Amino acid sequence: MVKHIVLWKFLSPSSDNLGVVKRALEAQNGRIPGLIRMEADASLNTGSRGVHFALYSEFESREALAAYHKHPVHAQTRAIIDPLAQEHWIADYET
Repeated sequence: MVKHIVLWKFLSPSSDNLGVVKRALEAQNGRIPGLIRMEADASLNTGSRGVHFALYSEFESREALAAYHKHPVHAQTRAIIDPLAQEHWIADYET
């Protein structure tokens, strides 16, 4: 199993924008083969070293994660989120 974590800081972290991000990410559930689980929400810690939003997801394999990055549903999600993002960080690991 591969865990995929993404952390974002947004240009304007309003509750409206964070809601748009959450809905876009959650819309991927059940639509991408190999995606087992996904959680996404606004961060409680938004201090100077905090982020605005976090995504935690689980994939069946490295191949499933690679396919996710090329999937049209993921591309649609990125088209919504990328213009709102200031910075993001990604961590993937296998268990």
